[in-house]
Amino acid sequence: MLHEGSNLLFNLLVILITMTIHQFWIESKPNSSFVKNYAILFTSALAIFLNMAFSFVEEDGIKFDLRGIPLWFGTIYGGPLTGILLTLEILIIRLYQGGIGAIIALFSTPLLLSIALLVRPYYFRMKILKKVMVASSIYILLSIFVLTSVSIVKDTFVGIEFLTSYLMTNLSGIIIVSLSLEAIRKNYLFRMKIYHSAKLDLIGHLAAAVNHEIKNPLTTVRGMIHLLKDDPSLPNDKKESFFQIAMDEIDKIDRIVSDYLTFARPYPNKIEMLPVGQVLSESINIVKPLADQANVKIEIKELSHCTIPGDHSKFVQALVNILKNSIDALPNGGSIEIKAVIRNNLCSIHILDNGVGMSSEIISRLGEPYFTMTSNGTGLGMMVVFKIIESMKGKISIKSELGSGTEVILSLPSS
Repeated sequence: MLHEGSNLLFNLLVILITMTIHQFWIESKPNSSFVKNYAILFTSALAIFLNMAFSFVEEDGIKFDLRGIPLWFGTIYGGPLTGILLTLEILIIRLYQGGIGAIIALFSTPLLLSIALLVRPYYFRMKILKKVMVASSIYILLSIFVLTSVSIVKDTFVGIEFLTSYLMTNLSGIIIVSLSLEAIRKNYLFRMKIYHSAKLDLIGHLAAAVNHEIKNPLTTVRGMIHLLKDDPSLPNDKKESFFQIAMDEIDKIDRIVSDYLTFARPYPNKIEMLPVGQVLSESINIVKPLADQANVKIEIKELSHCTIPGDHSKFVQALVNILKNSIDALPNGGSIEIKAVIRNNLCSIHILDNGVGMSSEIISRLGEPYFTMTSNGTGLGMMVVFKIIESMKGKISIKSELGSGTEVILSLPSS
């Protein structure tokens, strides 16, 4: 009896674990159609196999286990194809195991499949309590059918103690799994709702930030054009000055729109092998005039030979944005040290400045569209950096303390 009880608990544990695996799987790959369509098939098939391998009662070639529970829920949540494949799995395993119980399985398994397919169109319209009652009633009726078939095949009635134990086992199993599945599904849908709401909120903030930042330079450009139009007798040097102001503002708009498109567009399919040393040198050359003006020295301290897959222009843009932030953090001049090292098949790029530093609260807000630490920033720069590094399957970590400088670490897969 102890052995039977332990195997029964193992049957239930297997079903609950495979349910959890299924949920983790679909949540880790929310955009994968393969996972969405077939995760329930693979996890239910695993539960059926382990349940049939460890039946909690085996007598005269007849095996009693909870294989019907994953078949029921696999069919309900996975659809007809999943149900048919799971039914075939049960029949193949049961025929391989042999015994007179295989004959009963040939009738009871397709019967459960047929009932599940008939109930499925109405199942998701029911409330949780009704779902549990329907699943329990059907499963108990099927269990009675199996026990009756066993009595006919063995030409002897099963004992009342075993009858009660078997029915209570199946009833408790179907109730526990049904309630657990509904709770997991409800929590998952609630989290997805919050996730999509957060995305919509982010898009709203991003659109507002871009609108705000574009409106100011447009107003300036409009003013310059009016001045040039209303006073044709302006001296040439004044005209040149106004034209230059207008061009600078147009360039600013172009940068804002480029950052927005970088964040909004999917990562390009064209992937190159990028020598890190070459890309770092190119990025430093781009920001060198700005660094010289701010009296900031940029130096590569250590450079391992590593190559990473990615889009050249996008990665340069990410590095330039980080270097510009480091220069902004050095209002009285200073130094920026860069090193690239290989650790555990990852190319780690460290960008360290001795600037004003940041608090942990500020670090946690980096990348928000409204948040910037400079008077002329939009907050889009770091959003773009996070987006590009994430698209390259990399990670960003930031270490900083107020008054002690900041270190940005990019960890990227090395080829």
